[in-house]
Amino acid sequence: MKQHDFQDIVYSIYAVFVAGVTFWIYMKTLAPTVSFFDSGELISAAYTLGVAHPPGYPLYVLIGWLFSHLPFGTVAWRINLMSACFATLAAIMVYVLTYRILTWKRGVEPDAPAETEPETPSASVRPDPERMLPPVIAMAAALSFAFGITHWKQAVIAEVYTLNAFLAGVILLLLVRWRQHYAATGDSAVWRLYLLALLFGVGFGNHQTLALLALAAGFLVLLTVPRLLLDARFLLKIVLFGVLGLSIYLLIPLRAMQDPAINWGNASTLEQFTWLVTREGYSTVERGNALQTLWNDLFADDTAPDVPADEADQPMSAYETLTHSLFWKQLRTFNPVREFGYLGTGFAIVGLLYGLIVYRQVGATLLIAVLSWVLITVIISDPPEENIFLVEEFHTPAYLIVAVWVGMGVMAIGRAILWIASFSRTFQYVLVFLMALYVLIPPASLLLRNLRTVDRHQNYVAYDYAQNVLDSLQPDAILFTWGDSGAFPLWYLQIVEGQRPDVTLVHTPHLSAKWYVDELPQDLFLSSDPYQRCKKDLSCFISEIGQKNVHTRPIYFDFSSAHSIVIPYPMIPYGVTYKLARPGERLTEDVWDRYRFRGILDDTRIAVDPDVKRTFLIYGSAYVELGYYYLEYDQLEKATEAFNAAVRFAPELGDRIVRDLSFQNRLMDARPKGPLGPRRNLTSLFHRHVP
Repeated sequence: MKQHDFQDIVYSIYAVFVAGVTFWIYMKTLAPTVSFFDSGELISAAYTLGVAHPPGYPLYVLIGWLFSHLPFGTVAWRINLMSACFATLAAIMVYVLTYRILTWKRGVEPDAPAETEPETPSASVRPDPERMLPPVIAMAAALSFAFGITHWKQAVIAEVYTLNAFLAGVILLLLVRWRQHYAATGDSAVWRLYLLALLFGVGFGNHQTLALLALAAGFLVLLTVPRLLLDARFLLKIVLFGVLGLSIYLLIPLRAMQDPAINWGNASTLEQFTWLVTREGYSTVERGNALQTLWNDLFADDTAPDVPADEADQPMSAYETLTHSLFWKQLRTFNPVREFGYLGTGFAIVGLLYGLIVYRQVGATLLIAVLSWVLITVIISDPPEENIFLVEEFHTPAYLIVAVWVGMGVMAIGRAILWIASFSRTFQYVLVFLMALYVLIPPASLLLRNLRTVDRHQNYVAYDYAQNVLDSLQPDAILFTWGDSGAFPLWYLQIVEGQRPDVTLVHTPHLSAKWYVDELPQDLFLSSDPYQRCKKDLSCFISEIGQKNVHTRPIYFDFSSAHSIVIPYPMIPYGVTYKLARPGERLTEDVWDRYRFRGILDDTRIAVDPDVKRTFLIYGSAYVELGYYYLEYDQLEKATEAFNAAVRFAPELGDRIVRDLSFQNRLMDARPKGPLGPRRNLTSLFHRHVP
């Protein structure tokens, strides 16, 4: 067997191994149903072939619609499976990209064809130790990326980021292969660049950040065939192929005109289509103004003119100003140490330097890709400090490149070790075997470290919370919701699973948008044109709906909406919701008996993220509200049971309950004893029941 045939077999075996292990781990940790945040809305949009939140995500919706029609599993599980599939393919892209770079013969990267070494009889029998390294190193790089926490977290839920990572990997691989082809043949192969332009356009229909790789692509073309950038016909064709890819966005107005259940922005007109695709709806979202603030802190002269210099506060150095700035915190959302560990990051730094030296053009292109991706993403998103975490997933394609650097760094070290051991071929084989074992340590450690944080295979918290909310509602109810994590799982249950079609869901923040008000049933409002009357006043809309329906339909607010806006009606706690109370109406006590709490009150281990923690807190806080309700009617035993139930869900509420009960004890001590005799001490009663 020829050596290159053997190498191809080994390459294929490792590729299958990477795909198999990665996909198996993802399936073992896959969420069984809907999750919080965008999951419920994206699943619903895919299932109905609708229009998701800005910028619409038409490519994701279209592929998701295909996955939603698989003949097995629930719809939510099928879309989660889609994420796992593309996450696996993204890991394969790391493997292939790393392998192609590592097996690129050194010294032929410039514009000269590669020379092939003559094959000797011994070479056809005994493989070169150095050629044995690339497959296992590429495998380690791919698994390090696959089990990094950011990519893995997105691989087990319905989200757009794994598809984005896969498309980024395909684009980078095509770029590298184009450069290698040109270096070996001198053929510019412009059809490959046209294919890239088409892929950029199509990929833009999944996540618009993919366009950031165009800077790196243009940089490599400039280094390789600069005359192309002066060729008007070539540039025109690039634009045409890009526009052809962007035609995926035509799906949005075509479907919007059909009025699907998820029809964000009702983009059936040019104005609304532009509003959706350009994300104009987010223009009012609070921004951090991090760069402007940093600039002012570095260069503005804030010293008062009448304050002597020796009495002024000692200013921070430029370094201290930078590292304490919001901009620095935003940049730190890109965190290779968190993703790959210190060892993996060390390999990546070596690989970056090695790539710049050995694979100059490609190495520089990868560096440009990471720098432009991270910097532009941070500058454009510019989140305030409390929303910085939202940017973390955007960096997944940058981590894909860092994983390639990890492989290049290990290869640089491996080649150095083999060069030192060149005196003995047998010793080199031993070293290759030992290195193959050693390079698997980083991905194995990432797997073990992140498993409990990422594992969602028993996580039903979002589904059960939404189900519990619906189970709180009487027939023909109106429910006001607030946050995405509270509303979107409800959308999934109602739109996809067909639960509670009698309930009218009103997403309160959206009432400020005319397109959303127009989508709601007209008979929901008191006036014929509620948007003209209320404009963006949410309280006005609530009053419109309340006055029209309070005597004919039960009206509820979920926990977040009840605590986010002033509601001009008396309310009573109703499980995890609040109900507009009619005269003389009392609490329905059995509502909590209908609830399910899988993974919360049993011994199930689930991944706890901020949304899951917040759900625990909502359950606990709702029990606290129930306890206060019972106190108002002197039902002390029931109040105590409610307070202790609150602590079971959210132990951090215990101190708050004790403080509040102690305060109420002091109030009662100051009141004259009633006909029922002396009151019991509420604090001691609570403590007596605390487990």
